[in-house]
Amino acid sequence: MATREKPSRLYTPRGIGCFVNLHTPRQRKDAKGQPKGDPKYGLLMYFDSKTDLSELIEAAEAKALEKFGAKWEKLKDSGKLNWPIRDAEELEESGEPFNNGGFVINFKKEDKPGIVDADAEPLMEKSDVYSGMICRVSCRAFAYDNESKGVSFALINVQKLDDGTRMSGDPDAEDDFGKAPPASKSKTATKAKKTNVDDLL
Repeated sequence: MATREKPSRLYTPRGIGCFVNLHTPRQRKDAKGQPKGDPKYGLLMYFDSKTDLSELIEAAEAKALEKFGAKWEKLKDSGKLNWPIRDAEELEESGEPFNNGGFVINFKKEDKPGIVDADAEPLMEKSDVYSGMICRVSCRAFAYDNESKGVSFALINVQKLDDGTRMSGDPDAEDDFGKAPPASKSKTATKAKKTNVDDLL
């Protein structure tokens, strides 16, 4: 009996979208801070330790075997093969949710992905899409062997399933100004020459 080929398109489980840039592509930078490669859209997905990632793991392993043969596991264990499914502890210095354990996977693409809500209706408002939202993505696994070797997941589309705690990295305005020293009037400032707005842009 012929084995049925697994679909190339995968759907992740429910997770938290982090470092989200789905409206404007972001360009990587090298060690010297210089632009590297083409700008890409993407996000990092966080999954808690109880999440079943077996389908994604199987897809990654299949692509690794196809590209690198039976040696792929040794390459991975020796650190010579970049693996897409990583321990969240690598990012624990960034705080929640990474310091709770679990796993992270990065998803990227050069073309802008489609973004829909829980009912598969297009999300038009940029403010509805943010780091910390609960979502899932459709993706494809692929292996590469160029500047380095590895397996990754190409982003296809994103579905926001629910709202979550925003991960702006900045404090709430109440906390920010609640701890700030009292504002004082500056005589120097009131006499300062009016600044042309164009000079600030």
